[in-house]
Amino acid sequence: MVIIRNEFAGQVFGVAGRFHNVITWPHNGMIANQVFGTEARPIKGYGKGATIRAELRFDDNCKNGHSTFSITAEVRDPALRRDSGIVACGCLHDEIAKAFPELAPLIRWHLVSTDGPMHYIANTVYHASNRDHNGKLQGEVSQTETVLRFGDNPISHRLKKAFLAFLRSAAEHNGRGRFDFELIRVDHKDRKTFGAKYTFGGYDVEWYQCPFDSEREALEFLGALQRCNPHFDTVATAWGTGKARDLDAARNAAVWPDATDADLMAEPETLKAALAARLPALLAAFKADMEAAGFLWSADGA
Repeated sequence: MVIIRNEFAGQVFGVAGRFHNVITWPHNGMIANQVFGTEARPIKGYGKGATIRAELRFDDNCKNGHSTFSITAEVRDPALRRDSGIVACGCLHDEIAKAFPELAPLIRWHLVSTDGPMHYIANTVYHASNRDHNGKLQGEVSQTETVLRFGDNPISHRLKKAFLAFLRSAAEHNGRGRFDFELIRVDHKDRKTFGAKYTFGGYDVEWYQCPFDSEREALEFLGALQRCNPHFDTVATAWGTGKARDLDAARNAAVWPDATDADLMAEPETLKAALAARLPALLAAFKADMEAAGFLWSADGA
């Protein structure tokens, strides 16, 4: 790894702290480590004398090919001996905003990368939508299967997919009707222990894959195919559950705080187009804030 900027004491928007060494990955030149740690400030609600430190990070530490910004914090209680006194840590954004109001404007950029917010379009559209994770509204058919029925009989016959496909593809051949199959007996290698099974000519399978356990069953089914008006129907087997729209989560995912309900409740393709159109300006604002905070946008300074 190569250090491209040495550690130094500095400030981010007036908050004192320290910039760590900026280091690049040797294999691709991406910034591997770029961190600013703030000074400690008092915080209420965590015990007498508790303090909070924030950490700002903008790098490719995850090795995914782009730098991502994060802002997290640790709260320490001096009365606690274990765990270095840490009583809370992670995305303590409410606490950061209270203790470091100067940094509050940066919180909106948490998990935004040089190519945009995390799963920018997918997350925004999902949260804004009233469709479930399969993209279905409540009550909308989400899964189907094909079954075999005979004539007007409402009873459906569920068959193994391979055998069903074989039957659906059956056609008249060599002067024989569509379902004029030859009955084939298939014996097990251990005939003393296991009885024979049956299949139709053209559906060549191993003993354990045969569709019929007896000759009688096979003949009855063949007769039904030939005389009882077989037809294949598609039936629903599962339905969408839908979900409630979470427009606030959609605004956060898109870093679009002034988006109206109407903006977010537009049809998915319309919303996707609007998100794509605003991304260049969003990235320009993100870059301006990262550089104003003192971070390098890229290893070459571009």
